[in-house]
Amino acid sequence: MNRLPRWSTPLILALPLLLGGCQATMERIADCKAGDWNTIGHKDGAAGESQKFVERKDFCDSHDGAKGQGDAAAGYLAGWAQGNWDFWAARGVSDGRQALPQSTYERHAASEEVQKRHTPANRPAYDAGWMNGNADYWNGQGKRDGTDGKPASAKDAARNRAAQQGQRFDDASYASGWQTGNRTYWQDAGYTDARNGVPDTELKSRAAAARAAGVQVQEDAYRAAWNAEIVNYWRNLGTQDAVSGKDFNQRRTEARGKGLKVYEAEYRQSWENRLVDYWRKAGQDDGYGRPFQLEDRMANAARDGVFVIPRTRELYTAAWDEQNARYCNPENAFDLGRHGAGMAFEVCRDPGRNQMKRAYLSGQDYEVAAAKYNRAVSDVDELAGRMREARGRLGRIERDIRANLDNKDRPVNDETQKQDRRREQERRDVADYLQRTERQLDDARRWAERHQQQMERLRRDIYLN
Repeated sequence: MNRLPRWSTPLILALPLLLGGCQATMERIADCKAGDWNTIGHKDGAAGESQKFVERKDFCDSHDGAKGQGDAAAGYLAGWAQGNWDFWAARGVSDGRQALPQSTYERHAASEEVQKRHTPANRPAYDAGWMNGNADYWNGQGKRDGTDGKPASAKDAARNRAAQQGQRFDDASYASGWQTGNRTYWQDAGYTDARNGVPDTELKSRAAAARAAGVQVQEDAYRAAWNAEIVNYWRNLGTQDAVSGKDFNQRRTEARGKGLKVYEAEYRQSWENRLVDYWRKAGQDDGYGRPFQLEDRMANAARDGVFVIPRTRELYTAAWDEQNARYCNPENAFDLGRHGAGMAFEVCRDPGRNQMKRAYLSGQDYEVAAAKYNRAVSDVDELAGRMREARGRLGRIERDIRANLDNKDRPVNDETQKQDRRREQERRDVADYLQRTERQLDDARRWAERHQQQMERLRRDIYLN
């Protein structure tokens, strides 16, 4: 495994710091160019930094002196003061929302972050933020209790729990949240009843039970939600009934028996929209490789739990024709033939049926030719490799022969002559091998070209009538 040099590790570790420092410098330069000293001061304060006007001004003077003039100090100090306030207020808000005690401030003041930055303390800012966060906490508690259908008296239990846990209880915030939650409770009740087809007369019994439990009743919230959702109830029924065989008259009778308001127009619109989708989808499904079977589908509609509508024939036929045109297409027939998938030629119209058969067979032949072509290409690659190897071997032999001829100190005797004869015979053998391999390579290339031409012809001829 490749390893980096040991000296490179510190550079890699330092790279993020270098990039971060570069980005910070670019941001500071941008602040200088903008020249808004109030913003510059606010950034430092909000980041927990101590006042650094002199440092900031020296930096800006070295990059864009013209922007560092005027009442820069006053603007910076005002911005810093607000930023420092925001720094501590944000921590107060966060702690208050988590129901942490106000004494958590001391922990922040002694934290490593604050000590490292020498952040000036600001207890009033923290306390103000904490009060806001604490109000949010109790508002959320009240909202949850109200949404759960608890009575307003649940506030007393919440106050007692707060006292036991040493928490500050915000009466007004809890009450405000509970009121919002209580409204949500009645909205959810109205929505749920309408969603389930329960008449709005159910409100009377719900209200009686709520009052008995000390829960405030918000009739307007319930009725607004019920009235908005009951329309969707009838739309959903229409969508379901269209493909389940149920009849509107039956639904209307059931609704009147329950005292439920009927939305016939919305029901019928959804009912018809669902059947439009159904018959279009049926035509699409049958059109791709299946026969035109509208008459059978219409005859069996009742058994399948669907209805025939005036547009059934139009919808099914248009979808079937569109998909049949995609199926009975030379390109599709060719691809099906290539992949060995079956094709229902009988669903294709007579004028083009024979063309589909020829395209399908061409696809099958194409795959055979492609296999032969791939084998020929493989042979070409193998023979070319053998040629390169043989040429290299021949080159080495010829270099050795020339070296022996050029060597004046080489003795001439029976042994060296025998070596020369063997080397010359080896050279002739390799040269003959090269000639035979080259002829084989030419043959393989011709076969590859022929198979490629056959593939191109088969692909091209699928459009011939």
